[in-house]
Amino acid sequence: MIKTLSLIKRRPDLERSAFRDHYETTHAPLALPFMAGLVRYVRYHLEETLVGEPGFDVISAFWYRDADATTKMMERIESEEGRPLREDELLFMDKPANRFFPVSERPLVEGEEGESHVWVLVRKPEDVSRFDASTQMVRDHWPRLEAGLGEVGYALLRDAFPMEQGALPYHCVLQLRASSTSRLPAWSAALEAYGYEVLAVRTRRHETALGGE
Repeated sequence: MIKTLSLIKRRPDLERSAFRDHYETTHAPLALPFMAGLVRYVRYHLEETLVGEPGFDVISAFWYRDADATTKMMERIESEEGRPLREDELLFMDKPANRFFPVSERPLVEGEEGESHVWVLVRKPEDVSRFDASTQMVRDHWPRLEAGLGEVGYALLRDAFPMEQGALPYHCVLQLRASSTSRLPAWSAALEAYGYEVLAVRTRRHETALGGE
């Protein structure tokens, strides 16, 4: 299975609520005929900024069946058949600001995903490798964060992989559900003291049923 995240930004003339409504009531249904190769399709719409300044308004997550399914889906979207979908994107997205990258997934706390989440997106220092950044997150940084949270019902770490179009916006992406995140700003500040960049947002999940694909 191939898993990707897209960080999608709204057009500057739209309120976040209008962006969310268009995505959910118009764009997601319009995209459904192109989803044959998808196993899961979820949008995590931003509701609150906790740390930093996000350059996006939704985290869209895609789980593709395999590489062939990914290629075929992209080819259909870029063909004449996909023109209405591409034109619709221009009605509510700031497309040049969008970012897309493949990820791996590593459960840190097993549990029900739920509807509301906190996402912690971390960009590593230049002198730290992606492997070391991931290792340090699991071994050192996540345990410190978990110790300062309320009850954690779910936590998933995604490691990002580079693509040809440019540098990764973030290298580690942590999705969690916890009863309290009041210590998150202090944890982020400590991590930034080591040269990391940290963004944290609260989101709400919207998922498209794919009919058992």
